[in-house]
Amino acid sequence: MTPGLSAGAMNVLTEFGTEEMKKTYLPKMITGEWSGTMCLTEPNVGTFLGDLRTTAKKQDDGSYLITGTKMFITSGDHDLTKNIIHMVLARAEGSPKDIKGLSLFLVPKFRVNPDGSLGEPNDVVCSKIEEKMGIHASATCMLNYGDKGQCKGWILGNEGDGISLMFHMMNEARIGVGMQGVALGGVAYQLAKQYAKERIKACTCCR
Repeated sequence: MTPGLSAGAMNVLTEFGTEEMKKTYLPKMITGEWSGTMCLTEPNVGTFLGDLRTTAKKQDDGSYLITGTKMFITSGDHDLTKNIIHMVLARAEGSPKDIKGLSLFLVPKFRVNPDGSLGEPNDVVCSKIEEKMGIHASATCMLNYGDKGQCKGWILGNEGDGISLMFHMMNEARIGVGMQGVALGGVAYQLAKQYAKERIKACTCCR
């Protein structure tokens, strides 16, 4: 789950990130030193993403202050990697109050210094450990962004592009899950076939 989402985050960053963002984040995500997530779902919000409440306020330096809560985030917090790069769907200040007003932001768990080293924590807190049906070995979390008003994010693409960019990542994740299902089905078939052959050899009651 963790490498799969990291790959999706890397591809979105490669396709829509600035050259500076690519230089800062991609090398260590590619090596696996840093991982990535996909952050859509929120408490009290159903499948209609237009109701998302997470907000983004633009700052003078081009960054955004992110405020909100995301839930059921696969690999949302863990110590497997030194940094976690969250892809967060949020509404920029002044944007329409519907699905067209959503944008996608890159929000690292730890801010990154100009020399590439890790800086201070980015006001991203795991507030709850959760469980997704059928996924028991994944760190599934509820994440709070900006409880102290200090969560900085950087926009991918333009304001209002959030849904199309996020679906770029979501569709890749769906293909990956489908491949996992086919692979597991294939393994199950091979094991069942081998077991059936061994049972024929071992069974003497019908001889």
